[in-house]
Amino acid sequence: MPTSIRLWAMAGTLLILGGCFDEEPGHSSAPSGAERTPPRQLSAMPASAPSGVKRQEGVAADAASESPPRVEERRSYDLRYGEAAPLREEYRAILSTCSAAASCQIESSAAQNPRQGLASASLNLRLGRDAMADSSVIALVEASPALESAQVQRDDRSRQMIDLKARLEQQEALRDRLMELARQGREFDQRSINDLLQVERELARVQGQIESMRGQTNHLAHVTDTVLVQIRQREQRWADRRDDSPLAPLWRALDRSVSLFFESLGQVVLVVVFLTPWIVLGLPLLWTMTKVWQRVRQSWRRVRANRARAQQRRA
Repeated sequence: MPTSIRLWAMAGTLLILGGCFDEEPGHSSAPSGAERTPPRQLSAMPASAPSGVKRQEGVAADAASESPPRVEERRSYDLRYGEAAPLREEYRAILSTCSAAASCQIESSAAQNPRQGLASASLNLRLGRDAMADSSVIALVEASPALESAQVQRDDRSRQMIDLKARLEQQEALRDRLMELARQGREFDQRSINDLLQVERELARVQGQIESMRGQTNHLAHVTDTVLVQIRQREQRWADRRDDSPLAPLWRALDRSVSLFFESLGQVVLVVVFLTPWIVLGLPLLWTMTKVWQRVRQSWRRVRANRARAQQRRA
């Protein structure tokens, strides 16, 4: 082979080998898979904050911001009357007005009108929150001249409602999983009977908690969608004002003396009325017993006289 051909073959071989092993300028050799570092975006994420917890907190925050506020409101009204007649009239008017309104519900009502003592009445009403502004019952109570005090109390139940709904969703999801396990336990024979019974008991417990939470949710919705109105009516007798003149102690003493005299006279009347039936029944009974005793004594005397005569004859 000529020398020139050999030189060209050697040069081509060197060029090929140099192109295979040379690296690109500005690049280093790639490390192995065990020595690779994670990307910066992944390494910056905290390991103690799972994505599910963040998603659940975000959903709860969105629900709290989007859901309307749940506020429980209670109103109390105290009405005082100088006589029992206007108390009864307003009591009947409030009852009839609430019965005629569709948004008013009577929870309880009681009225007392004793012959001796002061009259009183109480009502517990439920009014729709949307109808409070135009409620004829509230207008009637607030326009009453006997209104003495009014009180409004509000409690925010929004957080309680959100917590109940979140717990209810979790319990419903757990119930669905338990129902799936129970269904699988009924289909496959290789499952243990004890495991199936345990799943059934847990399912019953979860279902009971779901029903309880639903009841609490419905109760909260009811007390926040309506307003409790408590109306208390009482008859009150105001004492007359007395002047502070020098003769005021004398007038008070005379007033007290007259009161004591009539109180003692009333006690005497009560005693006479108490003894009247016994006097009416006792006098005839006493007269009858006296006559019977006289006859008994006469009979006893005759017996003794007859005995004495018999002894004299024997002697």
